Amino acid sequence: MIVINNLDNIKNSYPCAIAIGNFDGMHDGHVKLIKNAVKYAKQNNLLPTILTFDPMPQEFFKINNFFKIISSEEKIEILKKFEIEQVIQLPFNEEFSRVSAKSFIEDILVKKLNCQYIVVGTDFKYGNKRQGDIDLLQKYMDDGHFKLSKIDLLKSSKTKISSSFIRNLLIKGDFEIANSLLYKPFKLSGKVVHGEKLGRYLGYPTANVEICNSYPINGIFLVEVNLGSQKNLYGLASIGNKPTFSGKNDLLEVFLLNFNSNLYGQKIEVMFLEKIRNQIKFKNTQMLVEKMNEDTEYAVKLIKEKYEL
Repeated sequence: MIVINNLDNIKNSYPCAIAIGNFDGMHDGHVKLIKNAVKYAKQNNLLPTILTFDPMPQEFFKINNFFKIISSEEKIEILKKFEIEQVIQLPFNEEFSRVSAKSFIEDILVKKLNCQYIVVGTDFKYGNKRQGDIDLLQKYMDDGHFKLSKIDLLKSSKTKISSSFIRNLLIKGDFEIANSLLYKPFKLSGKVVHGEKLGRYLGYPTANVEICNSYPINGIFLVEVNLGSQKNLYGLASIGNKPTFSGKNDLLEVFLLNFNSNLYGQKIEVMFLEKIRNQIKFKNTQMLVEKMNEDTEYAVKLIKEKYEL
């Protein structure tokens, strides 16, 4: 699979079947789009292709409370599993944001990428100020420029599958539902760094995980941690701003059950399974420790009942 980050690197594009979208989180709806494009490509001797954006438009416009569900690197790794042969990952910037809907179709999809088949969700928007829609694509299809497939991304419950919907589930702490819609459970990755060692003082030594972005997710969570070859390590994670202490700076801290090795400098993956509770500001550390004891007991109970401890 080749990854192209600049349209200037494309000289003579092989005719392609292309699925277009941000593909953030890689949910069930995205999988439908991808499999549709791959199937058509195989049947018609076309190049199975993904067109996506990095940064995403929401990142570029700094939409409030927006965060990526998966990184661009994780997205590429997942796409490798679907027989996609070409990923075009365009930088969404000021110049690209001014491209008209008509120019996006004619100059990029038709002329530059040689798209013979396009598959998108029914609510797909594109072009300057999101003025392009399915109806405009349909007109170009009717004129014989390409074939078009529109996929309605709905579950049987009539709930629209979208990254925005899943993002809101994650913010609310509905990780079980969110993870059931994602290709892989929501996770945060980072290097373990030295912290203030408050957890050790309280009897709960934590790994302080350095994360690149701020997330509007707050609370105590049951998590599963992957550490290199070591899998299925369970624990409790706190993400937020430690209200009982400084109340500043978002942190991800992880307390691993039945684990006491040194993790400093190592990269770990923290997969969020369930929300235990919101962060609370306690009057004193004794009350905090008592609550942490309760959280741990509850976490162990959950793991025994629903997971594999």
